[in-house]
Amino acid sequence: MSDETLIGLLDSVWQHLGRGTADRHHPARHPTLATIGPEGPELRTLVLRRVDRAAGELELHTDAESPKALQIKDDPRVALHVWVPKARLQIRMRGQAILAAGDPAAFANLPPEAQANYGGAVPGTPVLGLFSRDTGDAARFLRILCRLKTIDALDLSDPHRRAIYRADADWAGEWVAP
Repeated sequence: MSDETLIGLLDSVWQHLGRGTADRHHPARHPTLATIGPEGPELRTLVLRRVDRAAGELELHTDAESPKALQIKDDPRVALHVWVPKARLQIRMRGQAILAAGDPAAFANLPPEAQANYGGAVPGTPVLGLFSRDTGDAARFLRILCRLKTIDALDLSDPHRRAIYRADADWAGEWVAP
């Protein structure tokens, strides 16, 4: 990473997140989302759909019947993780998740096999034999809006640098020990 300033590192974080929404091969495309389940933390990989730097918000999609949706309803605190190997950049984020209805036009534009992910058996329930996909149900298509509170960026190039940025400080960052 060439920019050694706090704002430069934050700019790099948002650039990578933005690329994740546009480039299906960029590692930021698939962040790991952590929620709090009945037995503790739950992790899963999702697809990053939208980034809004001004609002400090990331958008992901889920099935309304999924365990993660129920966990977010019970406790909206979430964490996200992205590892960008070429940049040697780890991005950890914490925030509050809000479940919002999915955009009907976005659902309609999904290929049938992607729409089918939002229908049929409830995710995580046992099925007998081979699982067959039903048609999708637009009512089960939800957006997860992650309103970030902190971003922890660790640049592992030499020398290692780490900064923490806080939304309540207008994303002002401070260097911390890596």
